[in-house]
Amino acid sequence: MADSFEMAEPDPESGREPAPTPRRRMRRVGVSALAIAVLGLGGLWLSRNSIADRIIVGQLEGYGVPATYEIDSIGPGTQVLRNVLIGYPRRPDLTVERVEVGIRYGFGVPYVGSIRLVAPRIYGQYRNGKLSFGALDKVIYAPKTDNAPFTLPKLNLQVQDGRGLILTDSGKIGLSLDGKGALQNGFAGTLAAVAPRLENGGCKIEGTRFFGRIAVQDERPSLTGPLRLDRLTCSNGVGSGALVADLSARADKAFAGLASSATVRAEKFAAPGLAAETLALDTRLAYRDGALTGRVDANAGSVSSGGVRFGLLGLEGSVRTRESFRKAEFRGTIDGQGLRQGTALDTALASGERSAAGTLLAPMLAQLRASLKREERGSRLAGEIALRRNGDAMSAVIPQAQLVGGSGQALLTVSKFQMATASADGPPLLAGNFATGGAGIPRIVGRMERGRAGQALFRLTMAPWRAGGGSLAIPEMMIAQVRDGSLGFSGITQVSGVIPGGSVQNLVLPVNGAYGARGELALWKRCVTARFDRLTLGQMAVDGNALQFCPPGGSAIVRNGARGLQVAAGTPSLDLTGKLGETQMAVRSGPVGFAWPGVLKASSVEVALGPPATATLLTVANLDARVGGELGGSYGGVGAKLAQVPLDISNASGEWRYVDGKLVLSGTEFDLTDRLDPARFEKLHSSGATLTLADNRITANALLREAKTSREVAAVAIRHDLATSTGHADLVVDNLLFDKGFQPAQLTRLALGVVANVNGKVTGNGAIDWNARGVTSTGTFGTQGLDLAAAFGPVKGLKGSLQFTDLLGMVTAPHQKLTVASINPGIEVTEGVVDISLLPDQVLRLHDARWPFLGGTLVLEPTDLRLGLAEARRYTLTVIGIDAAKFIEKMELGNLAATGTFDGQFPLIFDANGGRIEEGTLVSRAPGGNVSYVGALTYENMGAMANFAFDALKSLDYKTMTIAMRGDLEGEIVTNVKFGGVKQGAGTKRNFITKQVANLPIQFNVNIRAPFYQLITSFKAMYDPAFVKDPRTLGLVDAQGRPLYRSANGVRPGGAPVIVLPGAQQGIQPAESGNLP
Repeated sequence: MADSFEMAEPDPESGREPAPTPRRRMRRVGVSALAIAVLGLGGLWLSRNSIADRIIVGQLEGYGVPATYEIDSIGPGTQVLRNVLIGYPRRPDLTVERVEVGIRYGFGVPYVGSIRLVAPRIYGQYRNGKLSFGALDKVIYAPKTDNAPFTLPKLNLQVQDGRGLILTDSGKIGLSLDGKGALQNGFAGTLAAVAPRLENGGCKIEGTRFFGRIAVQDERPSLTGPLRLDRLTCSNGVGSGALVADLSARADKAFAGLASSATVRAEKFAAPGLAAETLALDTRLAYRDGALTGRVDANAGSVSSGGVRFGLLGLEGSVRTRESFRKAEFRGTIDGQGLRQGTALDTALASGERSAAGTLLAPMLAQLRASLKREERGSRLAGEIALRRNGDAMSAVIPQAQLVGGSGQALLTVSKFQMATASADGPPLLAGNFATGGAGIPRIVGRMERGRAGQALFRLTMAPWRAGGGSLAIPEMMIAQVRDGSLGFSGITQVSGVIPGGSVQNLVLPVNGAYGARGELALWKRCVTARFDRLTLGQMAVDGNALQFCPPGGSAIVRNGARGLQVAAGTPSLDLTGKLGETQMAVRSGPVGFAWPGVLKASSVEVALGPPATATLLTVANLDARVGGELGGSYGGVGAKLAQVPLDISNASGEWRYVDGKLVLSGTEFDLTDRLDPARFEKLHSSGATLTLADNRITANALLREAKTSREVAAVAIRHDLATSTGHADLVVDNLLFDKGFQPAQLTRLALGVVANVNGKVTGNGAIDWNARGVTSTGTFGTQGLDLAAAFGPVKGLKGSLQFTDLLGMVTAPHQKLTVASINPGIEVTEGVVDISLLPDQVLRLHDARWPFLGGTLVLEPTDLRLGLAEARRYTLTVIGIDAAKFIEKMELGNLAATGTFDGQFPLIFDANGGRIEEGTLVSRAPGGNVSYVGALTYENMGAMANFAFDALKSLDYKTMTIAMRGDLEGEIVTNVKFGGVKQGAGTKRNFITKQVANLPIQFNVNIRAPFYQLITSFKAMYDPAFVKDPRTLGLVDAQGRPLYRSANGVRPGGAPVIVLPGAQQGIQPAESGNLP
């Protein structure tokens, strides 16, 4: 109270001289008042503890704050409390070991002048964005009773050994505070915070520490000090190594504003799409009147972003926010130095180059990689940038920016570029201009603008980009973006250069489609026509043409969305011309459809190779392919006609698959036929054949069978190189069996009229080779024993082999020798040798054929046979030096004997009317010979002349004998035998008459009419009944034994065909004898 009185101001009237009486009166009043005051103060002093307690309790109860404490002492200038606890005892919100409150007095009114807190401990929570200290919230967040601005209390505060613990959703934060001084001006202390581990929103911060100085000057609090953390990791890619932030913040009076600066240094900083080895961030910010303003200066070293790397990337500019951060803006500049290709970009380009190997894109990507590498040293990125936010809408504006390479050329230029979104999750809308350039880098110029309907429009062109002989250009491309983010595009591309397996020249391909806001892509919703000047695939070159592809109804050719990539297209037909190597080529087809994943279907495909007159033809009735997963399918109705090889494949069908770069045909069935007319062989069939196409080489294997009987004929193995158009085929005939169930005529019609009733096996090997110059084929085929029926008689034991110099043309080397065990043209001859050649155009040339025959030689004279043609065939059998005695012995004619040597020829003709002998002759050699006949007639008495004749026949010497034969082999043969210089031989009966005529020239003329095959055995038939033929086989009687009558037209009166037996011919010679008994 004394202080209060001392600080009180003097009365203004105290300087006047008072009147005596009033003065004495006032003294008495003052003494009385002083006495009362002293008594009052004394009472208050005596009751100070209870009064203080009531005041504290009342104040706490007014706020509703539960608390306990102990009053240590109450004095006129200092009040001390001990063991202060606020909140619930078990979980207090604040504890203070000692509280010292210093009381000051002014104008007679006491007030708190200082507070000293010893070992305060405060506990709080930060949940859902709100800081709470439990029971203290009623004091801290008590509503204001007036509109006066906030001011710091006018007192001195000392905090000694202050501690705090804040529990948050992210973790625990420990606090420490020490300091003292006037809160309005002069307070100074230290503040420390520790958070070993904080986790929230997918981010984790480890080793967070802060140690700073806190001070107040002129009611402006400030905080300075370093904030450190060991590591920051976030699931979205944000992260940092060790980070130090030197913070400095100063608040305005009444906390009306805040000014701060920060210097941040970090290692291994990362953000989505961005990574840096070092980060330096300097900020100077101020927050006043709900607006944040300031500047930011950031520099990152060894930056990797978007597939590129910067040695140093800097960002500098001003920051401004309004309306409590609802609106925000950054304006500044960006500066990047030491631009390099990042690992991701270089790897992507290298991978693209490898993937595009063999295409025009490979050298382009290689050139782009080299150009970017060359421009790295000394490159720089400079530009202006503005980032804006207005509520949920955001935008980025680049008024101008340029990337300059080390050569000084502008690699990328951007101007008036803007990217904006209407909402936080809305699609971006783009506008602006850009251009690319530089040596070896494609020149692309684009413009982004907004259309009349509010959509964003993009127009771009790319000048021809050339590398490695290829060219890629985009003459025009327009992209439209509507407000929901969907894109529609339409344009044209031009391509020239290498493509997988070939090349294309000036391919013009329209491109149109849409890209939906949900990421759905649709290409070519309408039919598209691709045009090109030239297309090559391998050795195939397609002339300039146009191909139209159409999508399925109501869809697009290419779709990519929730159901994955889908491709479907079709063309009504194909009509292509060109060359395969140096060979003309034409491809035509019916409808072709394609779907992926799904199937490919093609029908009525025709491929012609070569000039139309001599083209090699390939036809495919239907082709199905499974697309997606393992590529494979089926095919049917395939036919192939190779110009070089006169063999045709037809009705081919089977399964195919394409795995690991190999095309494999399996389970293939096909027919193989001869293209020539008439065909050299009948249709062959194969099942289970295989074909493999790998590394541009074809390998095929098939077993050929006769189509009707399924008799195995030959195994075929084919090898063909598509790159060089060379190939080889091996044919193996392994014991081809001819028997009753299978005859050569079933294999080749060339055997008709040549051989029949073949029994035996044929083996051999053949080889066919072809290249661009032509086809060659060779082979060796033979038998170890073949029996057959030929036109001139049965053949047994045919052995030997044929060397073919042109297997396909059925041409052999000259003079192929075959041996014949026996041949029986009526009389069996053995051990013959046949010399033949097969000539072009199916001509069989018989050079020579001869057998030992009756002491002489039987020769089949040279002749040419045109196989497979219905023409007259002429053979000439020549006999040289046959012995008549051996003939009689061979015929086993016991009552007939003869001597003499004969030569002769028998021309044989076989045609549509059958076989016949024309003017065959046998002539005896000089000096002639003897014929003797001793039979039943020689002992009959038949008259003088008859007896004379038959007596002469008992031994008849002749000087000449001529036997002439003519007639049908299946009909009647007329044989004329003439004897000249005839006389009786030794041992004949002589009498008067014979002596008289002995010196007369006698001539015997014998005419014989009989079927040829009967004639051969007629002599024996007279003496051996076993040689008498069944009359039914001779056409004399029918199956029931009824006689067959001759008819001029070969038809019986009843209408049934009959065998025509020729009538008797006149003019041979008068009949001198009757029929033989």
